[in-house]
Amino acid sequence: MKRIAILAETSLASGRQIVTGISHFLDERNDWSVFQHSGPLGAMDPAAISQWQGDGIIARIANPELLALIQAKGLPTVDVLGNVRPQPFPLVKCNDRAIGASVAKHFVENAHTQFAFIGLGDERWSLEREEGFKDELKDYESAVHTFHIQQHHAQGHPERNSLGAVKAWLSERSTPIGLMVASDQLAPIIFEACHQLGLAIPEHVSVVGVDNDRPFCKLCRPRLSSVEPNHEQVGYRAAQTLERLINGETLDEQVIEVNLHTLYKRLSSELIAIDDPALLKALNSIREHACSGVSLDAIAKVAGLSRSVLQRRFRQKLNRTVGEVILNEKLRIAREMLSDTELPISLVAERSGFNCQEYMNHIFKKHLHTTPRKYRLR
Repeated sequence: MKRIAILAETSLASGRQIVTGISHFLDERNDWSVFQHSGPLGAMDPAAISQWQGDGIIARIANPELLALIQAKGLPTVDVLGNVRPQPFPLVKCNDRAIGASVAKHFVENAHTQFAFIGLGDERWSLEREEGFKDELKDYESAVHTFHIQQHHAQGHPERNSLGAVKAWLSERSTPIGLMVASDQLAPIIFEACHQLGLAIPEHVSVVGVDNDRPFCKLCRPRLSSVEPNHEQVGYRAAQTLERLINGETLDEQVIEVNLHTLYKRLSSELIAIDDPALLKALNSIREHACSGVSLDAIAKVAGLSRSVLQRRFRQKLNRTVGEVILNEKLRIAREMLSDTELPISLVAERSGFNCQEYMNHIFKKHLHTTPRKYRLR
């Protein structure tokens, strides 16, 4: 029986996903016994690993202190973070540069011309995501504005004064702007800074995070777009690599990158960039009140435009009527409720502004070519 230590901060989605990937590897065999540290790595008692006896280690080596503990064990080890330089152990990681490039492409597709990145200046994975983001945008005239949040190394969370610093930095940026956040865990700071500055998401600031921590992304308002880096595959490949090391095999490469990742687009970035304050006010009003029966007159009043001018600008800038945008918002909310809740379909129809189930059925068939019930099952 091989005794393996797993050192990954399960307080973060990335750590939990890595552990899940390792567990998939364990499901395929019965000769591994696992010692796992749970919670943030900064809270780990050094004696926990120094007294442990085993055959190999998989770890997110976040700092020199943890590195020294692991090197003192003298065991086959696989790193799944890549923060320490030079790299003393084989490394399995997601392709952070490609993740940054994917977010940049998303913003370009949504017609953004202003770009920004917020991350951690002392974390290699964050810096590589920043590099990929910038490289993809190097041909644009606008420079990519960057901001590095400071964090407590012991606890692994942002400093208390980060909100004020981010708010001051963000207040100097031109809008609309596409903002990539290196990790979902930093998004609440950006959302709160935007709220205090009166900047609407996504109308003024379009936000995309990384890790696709689903419960967290869905708690954000609006819901946070995020990249799923495929950390489960990182965990699985790391376990495969460690087994080869324990068996005395020679590795063909010291760095293995998992390239497959997925950008999940949610409301925080699902809007074409528009440099029209009146139109932004109208869109924000629709998002807030679409389900309560908002009228064209009410939207025009908020935007400070006449009905005819408002309709003309919607057609010119969005190629849609005000009514079509309102309907799309109702459909978006109905689809989210059908996917994420067990509410009766009749209640979904009421809360999403369709008033009755029969009308919502008609709209789903016309625009989505299915029924609400079939959509939920699918």
